[in-house]
Amino acid sequence: MLKQELLYRIGRLQKTMETHSIDSYIITAEEDIWYFTNITYKPEERPFFLVISPDQQPVLVVPKLEESHVYKGIIDCKVITYWDYPSPVGENWNEVLNDFIKRFERTGIEDNVKAEVFLKIKAKELVPSQLIVEQRKRKSPYELEKIRSSARISDRAMEMIFKSVYKGATVIEPFALSRNIQTELIRTKQFDPITTSLLTAVWPAPISSMPHSIPNLGDRLGSGPNVAMAYFRINGYASECERTFFLEKPTSEEEALFYLMMTARQRALKVLKTGVRAADVDSEARNYLIKNGLSENLLHRTGHGVGLGNHEAPFVAEGSNEILEENMVITIEPGIYIDRVGGYRHSDTILVTKEGYELLTTAPTELSDVIIKRANPIAKLKGSLIQKSLKIE
Repeated sequence: MLKQELLYRIGRLQKTMETHSIDSYIITAEEDIWYFTNITYKPEERPFFLVISPDQQPVLVVPKLEESHVYKGIIDCKVITYWDYPSPVGENWNEVLNDFIKRFERTGIEDNVKAEVFLKIKAKELVPSQLIVEQRKRKSPYELEKIRSSARISDRAMEMIFKSVYKGATVIEPFALSRNIQTELIRTKQFDPITTSLLTAVWPAPISSMPHSIPNLGDRLGSGPNVAMAYFRINGYASECERTFFLEKPTSEEEALFYLMMTARQRALKVLKTGVRAADVDSEARNYLIKNGLSENLLHRTGHGVGLGNHEAPFVAEGSNEILEENMVITIEPGIYIDRVGGYRHSDTILVTKEGYELLTTAPTELSDVIIKRANPIAKLKGSLIQKSLKIE
């Protein structure tokens, strides 16, 4: 099934190349090569290349060190090696690659190529393009199955966070929960260490007002608003789920801000479907929050694409020209950030459908479900030990 999927992806690219009159295409980003070959590697300073042409076998140009590794790939590829980085004259990657592509008249290259690599490629005509980023936006049934699986695990991780947090817990405790997920993946033989990354975390108030900050390991969770995150890439396929939660009854001001965040989220979801401009989805949420006096409390767009990466095209943003299409996967996550108070943000992994959307992450969202009142388990343990020592019935 995986081999069929990889050949399908290559076939799609070959057809697109023909419509653009491109007779070879150079791919060098790690994620993009994995997308077409399922070969996992870490390039370090030694670049890898996949060259696809419309009517020939795919060609891998790799360091000699990796030759035997890439021959074990799922699809058949011709393998050309260079010695190392750097190499003697005649054996460098650029000399080997350039010698191969000189037979082609018009060579495309995905424009996420590193500048130092791009400058050393000599083709008769070299055309920077975005054929792969465009292809990756629309997910196949195979990809959707993998993303759904990743999203289910994100949901489970959020449930684990909700079941373990308490007022006074350190941020280390939810962070450590990702080890449980990793152990389960290993136990069930579903763990590729190179294409899997697992992050469970909670940003406690007031640090939750800075969504890309890093809490100190000794920071403790307070009443709220706290923002929990399950941010996963599992065997190559990403998902995310984020929730704002409270560890005691929120104040009236906290309830009001939570309501504004939820309403902005619902407004974005209400217009979400195939054929809608991504910028219009963003503006539904953003303009609502601005009208309610929160223009100075917005830090980011409404969402972004999810697939092989946690952040990829399409971007649900004010400056986007994207038209959303069926089987794109995005997040919706409008946020409100009050300095020295905290942040308010839910995020879900969402499939765009013809008539609307499907939530792939389904953790609780309503205020009544994200107020978590739980005693410190250590304090409870101490209490039970004292009770036992005093023989109190």
